[in-house]
Amino acid sequence: MKITLVTPRYPPTHAGGGEISARLLAEQLHERNIADVTVYAFDGKKKETVGGVPVHRLADVPKYPYTLPNEIAYRKLRAEVSDPDVLHAYNMYLHPAVGRLAADLSVPAVATLNAYPLIDWEDIGVTPSLQRKVYERTMLRIERPRLKCQMRNIDLFLPLSRAVEQVYRKYGFGDANFEVVPNMLDPCFEVAEQTPSESARTRLLYIGYLRDSKGVRHLIDAMAYLSPAFELNIVGGGPEKDSLKQRAAASVASERIEFTGEVPYKRVTEAYANADVFVHPGVWPEPFGRTILEAMQAGLPVVATDVGGPAETVPQPELRCDPANPDGLATCIERASEHRDRIGTENERLVRKRYSADAIVPQFEAAYERVRDT
Repeated sequence: MKITLVTPRYPPTHAGGGEISARLLAEQLHERNIADVTVYAFDGKKKETVGGVPVHRLADVPKYPYTLPNEIAYRKLRAEVSDPDVLHAYNMYLHPAVGRLAADLSVPAVATLNAYPLIDWEDIGVTPSLQRKVYERTMLRIERPRLKCQMRNIDLFLPLSRAVEQVYRKYGFGDANFEVVPNMLDPCFEVAEQTPSESARTRLLYIGYLRDSKGVRHLIDAMAYLSPAFELNIVGGGPEKDSLKQRAAASVASERIEFTGEVPYKRVTEAYANADVFVHPGVWPEPFGRTILEAMQAGLPVVATDVGGPAETVPQPELRCDPANPDGLATCIERASEHRDRIGTENERLVRKRYSADAIVPQFEAAYERVRDT
């Protein structure tokens, strides 16, 4: 089977959760001899091999307005791609181009849904930047009908969670075909033995981008509800970093809150090894949350809000609370800390069973066969 995987960026370029997931899929399909995979990315101009997979970087494209990168990508792909069995669109922004290409080539296509670029962000609980807000109120209103029409040429959508499927069904894709396929574990992600702490405190950890939709302000506020036996390490950068630092400085728990800043992916395991409880306090329907998988893989209990993909990943209902609820977060954190050894062991066992490559790759293979045979 010949699979053409299309993504805006591909590692090592901007190796965030989406790019890491695309790489894992391509490499697993290649290593297991399931498919002859070729990746087409739009983050440079060169051809190379990454992890045994051929990667064709066809051009640099802008992000906004969406019509422009999709038009460039479509023309480049139309000139380069020939006779694939299945097209697979990943990381969202070029899905319309892939849908258009699938229709032109009469080739089946699938698309992973892991973001909401064509939806107004305020509708899903995300405060847009000024640039994004202006774009939504002007160009995106004009572009959206055409781009959605092109996306509808895709035969099967693969949302990372049921929460993503629900959002897309609500906003224009109610009659589309969906099949939930979550992210897989990184088989190379290894966490060292937990580092003994000089402090007797329970060490809480947040890892992620610092923007308002991540809900970190509520986690900082939750520290005021927790006893001095708890300390918090916030790892990551983003537009809310300065305001969050100010919020932490004004908290009665200020001396127990630390900001580590951005950490390279290869070093992030150290943060998990130094933690007792992982907290994911998001306030929007986040599609999935790779850091939750990593924390569970590291044998940590995970506290999360009961919204989006994270609510489907964290198996213990007593460790999930309503979003934007510092008191509820604190209660869940206390529960997680009290039973952290047992819950951590449960999480590690569950995540390796449910999200390993052995569990996830066959779901992709079945999806490819489903669209190819229709």
